[in-house]
Amino acid sequence: MSGIPARPALPDPEHISATGRHGMISTSHPAATRAGLAALRRGGSAVDAYLAAAAVQTVVEPTMTTLAGTMFISVFDPADGRSRFLGHLGTIPAAEDGDLDEAARLSGRTVVAPGWPGAAHAAWSRWGRLPWADLFGDAQVAAREGFVADELLWGWAFEFRRAAGRFEAGRDIWFPGGRLFRMGEVLRQPALARTIEQLAEQGPGYIYEGEFARRYVETARGAGGRITLDDMAASAVTEGDLTPLPVAGGLELHTSGPLYALLLSLSELAGTDDLYTRMRIVEEAWHHGLADVSAGYRVREPADMAGAVSPETAERLLPRVLKGEPRPFEAMNLGTNAIVAVDGRGMIAHGTHSATSTPFGAGLTVDGVIVPRPMFLCADPVVPIPDGWSTSLLALRDGRPVYAAASPSISALQNVFQNSANVLQHGMSPGESVLRPMFGASLYPSRRPMVEATIGEDVIAEVERRGIGVTRVSPWEVEMGSCQAVAIDEDGTLHGVADPRRLGSAAGH
Repeated sequence: MSGIPARPALPDPEHISATGRHGMISTSHPAATRAGLAALRRGGSAVDAYLAAAAVQTVVEPTMTTLAGTMFISVFDPADGRSRFLGHLGTIPAAEDGDLDEAARLSGRTVVAPGWPGAAHAAWSRWGRLPWADLFGDAQVAAREGFVADELLWGWAFEFRRAAGRFEAGRDIWFPGGRLFRMGEVLRQPALARTIEQLAEQGPGYIYEGEFARRYVETARGAGGRITLDDMAASAVTEGDLTPLPVAGGLELHTSGPLYALLLSLSELAGTDDLYTRMRIVEEAWHHGLADVSAGYRVREPADMAGAVSPETAERLLPRVLKGEPRPFEAMNLGTNAIVAVDGRGMIAHGTHSATSTPFGAGLTVDGVIVPRPMFLCADPVVPIPDGWSTSLLALRDGRPVYAAASPSISALQNVFQNSANVLQHGMSPGESVLRPMFGASLYPSRRPMVEATIGEDVIAEVERRGIGVTRVSPWEVEMGSCQAVAIDEDGTLHGVADPRRLGSAAGH
């Protein structure tokens, strides 16, 4: 059989945990991890490794990420001990008011300007060491020569098969011979390979102002969309410094998600890791973050939230956690990938890149690239996201980085919180932590958070007795997220971990 091998069907201990001295990367797909590790071995930075891996994921995990999707990456630079964030969530067309009825949600009106290429190039321009074109070689091979479809990809494709094959361009990829691809089948994407090749050779200008941009706009407008070439050219990256956030117990966080500081301070002050308390911590932090939010948009920049998530605020909220009534909340579906990479110089890159959409969006495909249906414009339902919500963090102790973690999925906040508390506050190794049963977000329209049933019936029953309604789910539930993390010892040894829920891989050298 040709093509890049599939993920293992079962968790591989050699993939879950890894150690290294000169570099480490953790992703949700072994092929992406290999690409990132190869970049590190060639002398690339943590950002080079992140981008090389992310490019492969646009090929082998297309229901999670796409070149037309988003990217948000945070980078710790050891030269000055500071972190910056950089991202692009896509740009809504100037003529689009977002008032979409049911028909419009399956039309070209769901199309926004891509974020991935612009953010990737901006990150590389600032922190890259390898040539831009070198970051895309593995992705081109994966698209041109193919990869073996695994059960995770097939499962998502089956669930969203009605969108994947709505139009001829999608059917050419996902319905070979007129039927949905099978698990174990080699999927080749020559059109996507050509697009990646042009992006590598011409840079992001090809996507925003070149031939791809023209076809992208024509495809969207042919399906009723309102995007223009001016919208594509005006698309811009957001970046800024991350304000260090203190955590009770002496940690400092560098994160675009300030709620993590509040979560970990509450955990430290509560002094327990029992399921009920952890679930109440998330509830109170979530509602605290919702206080100033409407329509699902962040209203405060991370730097403005320092007081709202301080240890002093946690002390005021702690009585509500321990003695207050449960307060459920809604969550929403996203498709996302997470990566953490550390290079031999101590640079750390962590974040997520995403379709920010249900898989295959409205079914539109341009030059092999899936066009997503962004949640912030047209996902159904739109659920408010709290101020300070994000998908990754870096923890420092006494000014030294000790742990970086990121996660995708609707349960990203719960996943990163639980694993970070396990490692930073309860002394677990990252590998031990990801093997523990977890709780996660609710599945809309339910307001009952998921709990992996393997956490124990007695434990779950006690949570329910105390007033939190839960949804029992099977073990290794992918909507629990997928912790990609690296812990750093005092002597510089790197301990990578890849959550078995998405059968990923951590690797170092």
